[in-house]
Amino acid sequence: MKRPLSAIAAVVTVVSLTGCSLLERAQATPAPTPSSESGIGSVKDSGDIPDPCTLLSDDQVTKLTGRDISQRDEDGAAPGDAARFCQWQQPSGQLAVFLSRTTRSDYDVRIDGANEVDGLGEKAFTLAGHLYVLYGTVQVDVYSRGDSDEENLAKEKDVVDVLLPQI
Repeated sequence: MKRPLSAIAAVVTVVSLTGCSLLERAQATPAPTPSSESGIGSVKDSGDIPDPCTLLSDDQVTKLTGRDISQRDEDGAAPGDAARFCQWQQPSGQLAVFLSRTTRSDYDVRIDGANEVDGLGEKAFTLAGHLYVLYGTVQVDVYSRGDSDEENLAKEKDVVDVLLPQI
């Protein structure tokens, strides 16, 4: 089914800015094989999307962003939900990580203003301050705020480098 770009952009914006999980529950999939990085197994192509709050410690977030954490907002989602998020509020910024299931065709939809980024996952692009990375059937969306656009993007890339081996 083909979706209008404006509808996709609206959903991406709402999910990204509000942190709400708007996607339906994923179908049950076989348990992943444990990976050496996370011990929980790779969910790159199947399995439950992990809770991003468990993939980055508060110390890691502080080191990756260079800012202290004033509050962590968790999604409260259940295992099997198709989308998960975690946001770390910081006095002078924010880091947010959104993980969701996608398909290559949905990910490949072009949105005006998107800029491709090389060297991350299978494909990556930036749009409206967010870094989107395709990794198997997982879309990783990282948003860092509090520095210049270039510094935020560099921090988002560093976060993705830490996340992908755990997904």
